[in-house]
Amino acid sequence: MPPALEVKPGQTLDGRFLLGEEIGRGGMSTIFKASDLQDSGETVVVKVRLPAFSSGVGVWSMFEREEAIGRQLDHPFILKFLPLTQDKRRSYVVTEYVSGRTLADRLGDQGVLPECEALSIASQVCAALEHIHDRGFVHYDLNPANVMLCPDGRIRLIDFGLAHAAETARFTLSGAPPAIGSSDYLAPEQIKRKRGRKSADIYGVGAMLYQMLTGQPPFPGDDPLAVASARLLGDPPAPRSLKPTISRQAEEIVLRALRRDPSERYPSAGAMKADLEHPERVAITSLCDRLRPVTRWRRSLRIARYIAITFVLPVASQVALFLLLWHHFAHRP
Repeated sequence: MPPALEVKPGQTLDGRFLLGEEIGRGGMSTIFKASDLQDSGETVVVKVRLPAFSSGVGVWSMFEREEAIGRQLDHPFILKFLPLTQDKRRSYVVTEYVSGRTLADRLGDQGVLPECEALSIASQVCAALEHIHDRGFVHYDLNPANVMLCPDGRIRLIDFGLAHAAETARFTLSGAPPAIGSSDYLAPEQIKRKRGRKSADIYGVGAMLYQMLTGQPPFPGDDPLAVASARLLGDPPAPRSLKPTISRQAEEIVLRALRRDPSERYPSAGAMKADLEHPERVAITSLCDRLRPVTRWRRSLRIARYIAITFVLPVASQVALFLLLWHHFAHRP
């Protein structure tokens, strides 16, 4: 496993990539705008692993997996990875540079998007997901910060740091930050750390569409634990209860994508894309009348149980084991 790099603007990596300004910083990497000196100075993006994670085997594996998956994808709505030599000593990946702004920035400025634009963005995300899923992968980290809006009206799905094979038994990552994905857009099964299938990506699209239409995520709040646990207890408010001008068809699409039971969501990204492109064909059901709100006492009970299972019980079991061993050895003749 190669050491992580301490880099800054003005440095050149492997005699090829001249680093320019820092344009982003993720949980485990720094992102630079750079020039490819072997390709007439073409502008690219270089993502460099942070030195703090130089000893994390799980983080390094994730870094390698992101590039391996990215190189297998070729779609106009997905960020392209540059084909570099397979050198295991590299601590960085290189992608194309695209101008524009993220959906998160757009929502931060505007709050609510016109319905037709929101449906179009969600449709493009589904098109990208269809390509990803057809190749046996899941993105697993769909959120507005990972959707780039380009000047030509098209999107680019970016950041495959949590992507993995759809049939992976369970997504675990030793050495990485404890939060896996953004709590506002996680599917219930992701919160339970169960197998991450394609249906989790469907939920992520639904959560983003909900926010584009209403101006808030399905379960708003400042406490990530409370936000995450809320979706295990109930359903978000119906979009039309927050913004009555939303069409019934758009509300139906959102609520179907956000079903807590994965089997009740859209069976594929392609199926959701078809409804997003032709909302007039969407049949109206009683989904909005069957929503179960998250009551305060249920939320408090679930949070308390989550804390107990995650923190209290493991500590208590370790203390009990220590006392048992101490008693055993202290009373040996």
